[in-house]
Amino acid sequence: MPYGYEKYRLKNGISPNTVVHEVQLIRALFAFLRNTYKKPVEPHEIRPVDIQKFLQQQHETGIKDSTLNRKLIYIRLWFDYMWQIGKIPVDFMPKFKFAEKLDLTPADIHVNYAELLEKKDSVLESSQLSLNAKLLFILYMRGLRLRDMTTIEVDDFEDADGGLLLPLEKKDGYVCQLRFSGTEIPVLMEGIERAVFRNTPYLLSSKVKDGYSMFKMGSLSDYTEALTDFLGVPIRSGDLRFAYVHYLYTVEHKNLEEIQEIMGVSLDSASRMLTESLTRLKQD
Repeated sequence: MPYGYEKYRLKNGISPNTVVHEVQLIRALFAFLRNTYKKPVEPHEIRPVDIQKFLQQQHETGIKDSTLNRKLIYIRLWFDYMWQIGKIPVDFMPKFKFAEKLDLTPADIHVNYAELLEKKDSVLESSQLSLNAKLLFILYMRGLRLRDMTTIEVDDFEDADGGLLLPLEKKDGYVCQLRFSGTEIPVLMEGIERAVFRNTPYLLSSKVKDGYSMFKMGSLSDYTEALTDFLGVPIRSGDLRFAYVHYLYTVEHKNLEEIQEIMGVSLDSASRMLTESLTRLKQD
């Protein structure tokens, strides 16, 4: 029923994990409409009141306001696609407003990056954690987005003064230089050797019918939950990204331009990340 939306979003570089959530939401919307009208509903038949009632039902399940707002954004994106492919004559979503006021104040982040650094060796040397969990931890600690982690190819690594250097071009075109050393090296080398054995170019990969492919986001929770249990704190890429920026500024005393270079982002993005990290980070 999403009318090719999944392929369209993937083609535009949206992460598979995000696309899964978007498509699930649109399917839920159509299921709601079928139940409401007792018949299938076409895109051009959907009215603002239908979206209002659907979101109200979602809101009543107790989800956070930020989650509901994200769902509203997903619906707006889907309606724009419907208009682009001629399935609806008019897109009313740009002017649509949810009836209830949503509290979109960003949640506090309770992550102490310095404490996680102290535990790094115990994570990377642990026999309890899988190789993927350790690789993800290394990359999380460098503030990488999942969409950039999954594109890392083993041939991109270079030897550098007894360590490893990874020049990483991100999906938005910016480049960062990641240097690895110490206990990170054996883990990364094991990941590289595994990729060669699997005959896949990717450092992170998932098994598919005929071999191995780029890492599938569906299995991510298995590794993050294992890391969370081991460390005793929730491991989320977004929170660690802000915690890393906060650490660079407050502990390593990096200026904004240095943070921009380390993170491989635009100056505007670095400024927004720094401002938000200073606002949201709460050191317990």
